[in-house]
Amino acid sequence: MPDTTDAGTTGSSTGTVTRVVRLLRVLAEAGGEVTVTQISDRLRLPASTVHRLLQLLIAEGIVQHDPASRRYGVGGELVRISSLIATGSSLKTIARPFVQAVVDGCNEACLFVVHLPATHQVSVLEGINSSHPLRYELGIYAAHSLLWGATGRSVLAFLPDAERDAAIALGTPSPADGRPAPAPETLRADLQATRARGHAVSWGEKIPGAVGLGAPVLATGGRVVGSLCLTIPQMRFEAAQEPSLASLLTEQAGLLSRALGYKGPYPPPAG
Repeated sequence: MPDTTDAGTTGSSTGTVTRVVRLLRVLAEAGGEVTVTQISDRLRLPASTVHRLLQLLIAEGIVQHDPASRRYGVGGELVRISSLIATGSSLKTIARPFVQAVVDGCNEACLFVVHLPATHQVSVLEGINSSHPLRYELGIYAAHSLLWGATGRSVLAFLPDAERDAAIALGTPSPADGRPAPAPETLRADLQATRARGHAVSWGEKIPGAVGLGAPVLATGGRVVGSLCLTIPQMRFEAAQEPSLASLLTEQAGLLSRALGYKGPYPPPAG
């Protein structure tokens, strides 16, 4: 197929920017994930050019790729950026009732975080606080490592092996106190336990004095897109509460996953 888009700017930075904008427009207007061929037809660009542009955007988390279906869609980082510009995104809107249901069920702060594959991080997209006087700032749109806290590890535990290993290799220190990351074998054992439970638990890893619980959120094809998490002051938390809180959290995370097109068992198999 001849490359007729942006005549006169082929190979220039202007031409590349224009193509990227048009590509993002196609993804935004598609109403779901699309193939390289579909994008190529819409933009009247060679498939090789489309593939190159997609790889650039995937590296920045702007586009996400489902290897099973070979389709492409809007990435978590683009959702985060869009949410900073506009008041809410479709993902944020979809997630909010499930976040609210968790808060209604336990009167503790609940967050929905999205996975940012390009940087091996998660970012807080939505949060609703408790009515207690003692509570935490929710840090909406703040990004942090997958290695720490229930928000990160509830995502990390359910990623494909290659992505999990890449995140572990970064060795990011704790944002709470700067302690080094656990040894890889220790971290992998903790992640295996998280998969077996179906949820992550953390104590003061990201916020000093806070207990976190997190359950993964999946979308079409079993792709992990984020997690639902509780953040509770340690002085208000009792170990005996964990089963009921985890049940509430995983129930809503499972329902949110269904709303995002996930059709497999929940919690996902430990593997």
